[in-house]
Amino acid sequence: MNRKSLFFIAVILFSGYNLYSQIGGLSGSKLNALCAGVVPGKKIEFEPGFYHFRASKFWNENGDPENIFSMGDSTRAVTGMNFRFSYGLWDKLELGTAISTDLSVSNWGAKYLVYQKQKIGVAVIAGANIPFGNRDIDKKARLSQLLTSVGGGAILTARPLEDFSLDVNVQYMFFTEPTDDKKKGSWYLNADFGYYVFKRQLQLIAGAGYQDAVFAESTSQTLTIYPGVTVETSRTFIIVLTAPFDVYGINSLKNSGIAFALTLLFD
Repeated sequence: MNRKSLFFIAVILFSGYNLYSQIGGLSGSKLNALCAGVVPGKKIEFEPGFYHFRASKFWNENGDPENIFSMGDSTRAVTGMNFRFSYGLWDKLELGTAISTDLSVSNWGAKYLVYQKQKIGVAVIAGANIPFGNRDIDKKARLSQLLTSVGGGAILTARPLEDFSLDVNVQYMFFTEPTDDKKKGSWYLNADFGYYVFKRQLQLIAGAGYQDAVFAESTSQTLTIYPGVTVETSRTFIIVLTAPFDVYGINSLKNSGIAFALTLLFD
């Protein structure tokens, strides 16, 4: 298999793997970005989630859209579920994991709250993404999506107004051994802005996420917009709805879809 074919396969896998490519298993207060706050000590968050994405086009190396399939009448669909478990070990430390329902991949993460005041919070995160494998695997092929990656990052949460807040986080993931597709690592930047209405029972959210996967001779970039809401009518559960869509890319699929999650809190 030549290098160009390897790179194309890596792009397809990378674009369909975004849900599991970042540090996972950790809590958030909005959509795609993590929040600085941690799950309260000795409590656990359990979150089942559902997602469905479609793509009929991809952005080439010049950022121009092209059909994935030669006839232009087909679509690539990805549908699945995952489960997140986040545990508040101490008041400032949270541990968690997220696992896909087909058990093909897992995310493991830790979040430590470094600084917290009334209007601002700062946290650091670290984690590993471990593919379990749930298909036939060529042991000679060392594509990046079949190997374990590790990384870290930082989170900033600010609440300038009582009903308005924002979460911003940056992450970097890398591989501890060489890959066949020459993937060096990936940068992720996420930001969510939320505003509460109806006596803080509904949060309107606008978010954005940027991903940059660096290969030896090229790069794969994607900019995604995340509109959505959280429904918070109970102290023990939150309903999360979003409809993300990609607006810019280089060597990446042009995805759009929907996602739903139910966040439950237990003592």
